Amino acid sequence: MTVETYAGVVIVTGGGQGIGEAVGRDLAARGATVVLADINADLAEKVARSIIDEGGKASAAYVDVADKRAVDAMIEDIHRKHGRIDGLINNGGLDAQPGGWEIDEEHWKRLVDIDLSGQWWCTQAVIPHMVEQGGGRIVYVSSSSVYVGGADISVAYCAAKSGLIGLTVGLSSQLEQHGILVNCIMPGPTGTTGTPMNADEVPDYVQRHPLGFGGPQPIVDAIRFLLLPSGDWVSGAIMNVSGGRLRGR
Repeated sequence: MTVETYAGVVIVTGGGQGIGEAVGRDLAARGATVVLADINADLAEKVARSIIDEGGKASAAYVDVADKRAVDAMIEDIHRKHGRIDGLINNGGLDAQPGGWEIDEEHWKRLVDIDLSGQWWCTQAVIPHMVEQGGGRIVYVSSSSVYVGGADISVAYCAAKSGLIGLTVGLSSQLEQHGILVNCIMPGPTGTTGTPMNADEVPDYVQRHPLGFGGPQPIVDAIRFLLLPSGDWVSGAIMNVSGGRLRGR
């Protein structure tokens, strides 16, 4: 089987672990130049060194996505070093946390600043470069929780992750004319990120969702589909990659 290659420069936020790390490794193995941006610089650097040792092209960048100035500086530095930015995978953020309507201002602000505003700051910073070069791909990693909710899932998390759908719809309609395609992935529980499901909850979940927990690979495959020529005619899509947690969307 021939492995499709990808020669672009791609920024993966939250690239130090979990889905972000898996995406970075996959793209680097296909020839991409990957920048792993993470608030945990040590984790990102460790992954980048591992990719380089395996023959790939990777680097790490520290960033707090909630800090617009830091994001702007990071994007400019990456563009200065590589001359272009072909893809932005907006994966960085806080995982689902508990919190009902009683949450305080700090809880709300932290979730929205990181899981929504932070993704927007990254996007806004790369758009001028993509417009100038004539195209690019932007992918948001949202969550199936926005359509499901739950007593143990913060309403702020659901609100922030829902906002990524709005960004996808609004931006895709504005940026297609510049050759920039914007899409969104809706992952289900991977079993490898966030707070692990309580052991006594697993049998009930698997009974209701026989596909179980997919790990990061299905998300990686979906993102790769959007970056490669297979995604040339996909724009404004909200892709259900949830192992049956969502149906009919």
